[in-house]
Amino acid sequence: MAAKKRVGRCSRGVSASDLAQMGVCERLVKFEHHCGSRRTSDQLQAMDRGRRAHERFYMNRHDDGRLRGRCFVATLVFGETPETRVLRRFRDQVMRPRPLGRRLIALYYRSAPTVCGFLERRPSLRPIVRWMLCGFASFAARWLEWQEHLHDQ
Repeated sequence: MAAKKRVGRCSRGVSASDLAQMGVCERLVKFEHHCGSRRTSDQLQAMDRGRRAHERFYMNRHDDGRLRGRCFVATLVFGETPETRVLRRFRDQVMRPRPLGRRLIALYYRSAPTVCGFLERRPSLRPIVRWMLCGFASFAARWLEWQEHLHDQ
């Protein structure tokens, strides 16, 4: 009598979806551990999209401040300054957790190289953009301080 082959996921980590499922249906987790999971094509596509988004976030977040080309407007007009760091923190802490914020970030990443190219060809416009971004960086700093104040209470 042949031994039953055990299909498990020992070779890779546990996904957040798997952890959430463990809290919802323990029997399903046990069944999938023994028999393997059967994902639909939609689930596989969603998992792939999520994995790619996480990889993009990781690469963007862990580049030690080095840019792959000048595709960020704040870095182009300010350089590596406190204003640039505040705008990044605002993006990561305020915008990224929200669906609308993620859409705006994606739109920004698609349009920023074009905007930077335009500003590189017209350096006389940089002070105007710098002035506008200073205002937004000031707003972002106050927002972050307010959030930290709320969190500390």
